[in-house]
Amino acid sequence: MERFTRLQTVLLSIMTLLALGAVLHFTQQVVLPLVIAILLTFIFVPFVDRMRRARIPVAIGIIVVMFILLMVIMVLAGLLSSSVYALAKEYPRYQTRFTELYSLLKERFKLDLWLFNDLSWLRTLGSYVVSLSGKLVSVITYTLLVVLFLLFLLMEQRHLPRKMIRALRRGMTARIARVMEHIAEQISRYLLIKFFISLTTGLVVWFVYSLIGLDFAFIWGLMAFLFNFIPNIGSTVVWAASSVFAVIQFYPSWHLPIAVSASMLVIQITIGNVIEPKLTGESLNLSPVIVLFSLLMWGWIWGIAGMFIAVPLTVIIKIICENIPALKAVSIFMGTAPPRPKR
Repeated sequence: MERFTRLQTVLLSIMTLLALGAVLHFTQQVVLPLVIAILLTFIFVPFVDRMRRARIPVAIGIIVVMFILLMVIMVLAGLLSSSVYALAKEYPRYQTRFTELYSLLKERFKLDLWLFNDLSWLRTLGSYVVSLSGKLVSVITYTLLVVLFLLFLLMEQRHLPRKMIRALRRGMTARIARVMEHIAEQISRYLLIKFFISLTTGLVVWFVYSLIGLDFAFIWGLMAFLFNFIPNIGSTVVWAASSVFAVIQFYPSWHLPIAVSASMLVIQITIGNVIEPKLTGESLNLSPVIVLFSLLMWGWIWGIAGMFIAVPLTVIIKIICENIPALKAVSIFMGTAPPRPKR
């Protein structure tokens, strides 16, 4: 009877997760901006707290943070729109160069790659680039919705401790408050480090690619920033795409494409494999299987945007499990393999 009850519990949990995933999928137009705003709240709350400790009113601190964020969004929107419009305008030229280069390599090296035998996907990609340039207004509207949610979350965050004290029993308040504060500190620290590591990666890629002379360096930097939230897979995608683009742009010269490929490898290895693990610590590393599963799950629920925030969300779940004794085992299974004990 006990085994049957456990089986019922497991099946009910699986059905609940599937139902929750379906609800999140169909409500993504509202829920996804809210989730992104919650993640940004963990990043910006420490700055508001620092200004509060410096005797700056919380309202003024929130206004300063939101003003800086809006200025950054406006600058990025201007750079992105100009880059996308330029890419849409120049795409036919790059399509022609790619076709000529592939025909030349196919004739010289007797290549017969099935992926490139039918080049209709080039026209599909071109139409997607053109449609993307027309969707920038909707992207900006979506971004403003995230900013609006973020504003209300920052305003509400300072009232949360008082609400907790009134809502919970006196004996439980202190212990639960300490646990929640510890969880929030860990999440904020991880997201801040990940955000600035990704930002540094994007800025360095933008700067280096601009020095080399690769076209649309800002787009490659933005891609490096976004795809850095997808471990291993994201950096590989940006490296491969920028290397192929460099070959198309600079052919018949080979030293510049090699410089593009080598610089991306050096940046990713230095920042991703040396600096980031030292800052985040090995305790927050996720199992590769968990990373792949989270990418598939959140990608199914929220598409490409879900894949970008999949790993941060999974790390947050791991942090929460680490701080709750009953879920400690789940956190261990989500992490990487522990080092072997020394004999």
